[in-house]
Amino acid sequence: MRVKQIGLLLIILCLSSNVLAQDKPQFITKVEQVFREKEPAWKVQRINVINTNDPFQQSITFHLGKNQALVDISIWKREKDARDVFEGESIAFDNIMGKRKIKGSLPNLGDENYIWTNRGSTAWPTIKFRKGKINVTVFAPSVAIAKRFAQHIFGQMTNI
Repeated sequence: MRVKQIGLLLIILCLSSNVLAQDKPQFITKVEQVFREKEPAWKVQRINVINTNDPFQQSITFHLGKNQALVDISIWKREKDARDVFEGESIAFDNIMGKRKIKGSLPNLGDENYIWTNRGSTAWPTIKFRKGKINVTVFAPSVAIAKRFAQHIFGQMTNI
């Protein structure tokens, strides 16, 4: 009897782990893979799945020595929701950081994007961009790294 209960429990655990694995969008799996391939020096420190519903949200923290970089991805069910949230978060970021940061835009990065940099410095920029139903935020030690990380993610969006 005890063996049957353990066997049943193992079957349930296996099935539930398959369901959980299926909940991760294929796009997220592709993004994780491209970072492993193109940024092998940057190690994943932490992956947080913040929400699995609407939107699906995942945050990845990378580290290289003492440096960290953060990538946040939100996948919405409706493009209108992604647009509205992108606009609202950008306005909020402007209101909070506006006087300390310089706001710009990057060519050929999604349907809309912004980059905020520190005045007189290329250190610790924030890039936010949206393509379709997907919103992305990248925070990295330099503009070059932030742009490179953003391009890795954007490159996977063209395959959607």
